[in-house]
Amino acid sequence: MNDYPIYQPAVCPLSEEQIAQYYREGYLVVPGLVPPDAVEKVLAPIKTIEPSGNRWTPKTFQHDHPKPDKEFHQLLLEPRLVGAAEQIFELPARVYYGMVAIVPARGGHGLPWHQDNQYDQVLGNALNMFIALCDITPDKAVLWVAPKSHLGGVQASKQNENTAAGHREAVVEPENGFPLSS
Repeated sequence: MNDYPIYQPAVCPLSEEQIAQYYREGYLVVPGLVPPDAVEKVLAPIKTIEPSGNRWTPKTFQHDHPKPDKEFHQLLLEPRLVGAAEQIFELPARVYYGMVAIVPARGGHGLPWHQDNQYDQVLGNALNMFIALCDITPDKAVLWVAPKSHLGGVQASKQNENTAAGHREAVVEPENGFPLSS
């Protein structure tokens, strides 16, 4: 037995079963993880962003310039979100990257198939969290996942000049992908 204490996050919103599912499947859906009042605080400034035609429009958190668009990224520090990440890794969490993606509804195009962590290879413990700021339905933008794809390691990807700068998409789409809905 080691002499190091087990890390205990300040907020523990996940059950042991949810954490096990995350490691087994590579994703986890947690409705209500972010309180509605925290979502409401970011909706007004986000609604001022005009989508770029029928393509998705990103607003990315910049470590070197954190003040512009900070109202879009305040959810990155939401205690229940940070607590969930800390529970999963049993370590203190820190924000590395954040992005608001505005996807036009009714036929708009979101991000093509991609594996998270293809922009900047973060080795070790890294966790991407998707926060839906509205109900996800087929007539809106839909999030697709591929269970257990994380077990195959980093997949081949390519730069796509038809989408946002720096975005990388999968060379081969996963065979087991399915849409999540709320």
